[in-house]
Amino acid sequence: MKIKYLLTAVVILVSVVVSNAQQALKIGHVNIQELVQKHPMIDSLQTIIEQESKDMQEIYEEMIQEHEAAIEKFEAESDGYSDFVKQTRQNEILEQSQKIQTYNQTAQQQLQNRNMELIQPIYKEINQEISNIAGAQNFTYVLDVSAGNVAYISPNSEDLTPLVLKAIKGE
Repeated sequence: MKIKYLLTAVVILVSVVVSNAQQALKIGHVNIQELVQKHPMIDSLQTIIEQESKDMQEIYEEMIQEHEAAIEKFEAESDGYSDFVKQTRQNEILEQSQKIQTYNQTAQQQLQNRNMELIQPIYKEINQEISNIAGAQNFTYVLDVSAGNVAYISPNSEDLTPLVLKAIKGE
């Protein structure tokens, strides 16, 4: 008889613990991409990147024009060149072409690095605000739905995006 009471007590205790554990789990979600796009500083960062891109593009176009001029000059004058001079000029044009290609690749990489450098503080601020809000409201998990990896969002999941957006805008 004592075993039945003890077993019943253990089952009730386990049920209460499991029930309390399930109630303590609070899940929310945010759309980080939306928050980044609506961040007050994003327009100024895009302006900086666009200007730097434009500057790099102008240099690239100048290099292309010089290269095309060198090709035209070579084609116009190549009949008067000796084989050695012709080969030398062809090598110069080839080196110039490789230089242009290297510049373009390096410029693209630099733009990507610069973009990451400029946008990193925005992500840091957003993540800090998510942590502040989630901590203040006792969320156990906050999922980022912008990546598209969340298979299901419960109607009980709270969207924290508007709260975070207000916080980063200082409202």
